Amino acid sequence: MKQILLICLLTPTVLFFGCRDNAQRNLQPAIAGCDSATVMYYHTPGNPRFFNMTKVYDKGSIEVLSKAINGKVIKPKDTCTTQGKIYFYADKGAIYVTYFSRLDDCMTLSFMETGEKYFTKMTKGIRDSLNKWETTAKEPVSADAN
Repeated sequence: MKQILLICLLTPTVLFFGCRDNAQRNLQPAIAGCDSATVMYYHTPGNPRFFNMTKVYDKGSIEVLSKAINGKVIKPKDTCTTQGKIYFYADKGAIYVTYFSRLDDCMTLSFMETGEKYFTKMTKGIRDSLNKWETTAKEPVSADAN
């Protein structure tokens, strides 16, 4: 009888501590308050020197991105190459930078926080939005070119 009582008391404790999700989340909460973003698409993955860019002003899209960026932090894949980055703009000149990879086996968003790089999972909906926005992206023109 003592063994049954002990099992009944220990099982919930083991389940609580063993099944608890200790993953980090919500490391970039300020992005939710941003009003616009610039998305840069690298011509060569991993090389930000040449790129096309587009602007996003849709608050709904920024909210969806913010939720994904503030989602559960995942382990990075060493084989994933950054394909572009997103600059989020907030009040008083604050800027937040997020990198992305849209490949099927590397659908991630990443950012730097307190000297460390963190990765979160990109949804297919976000990938579809990034692909759609890329169709309107243009190479920036230098002010000297005019």
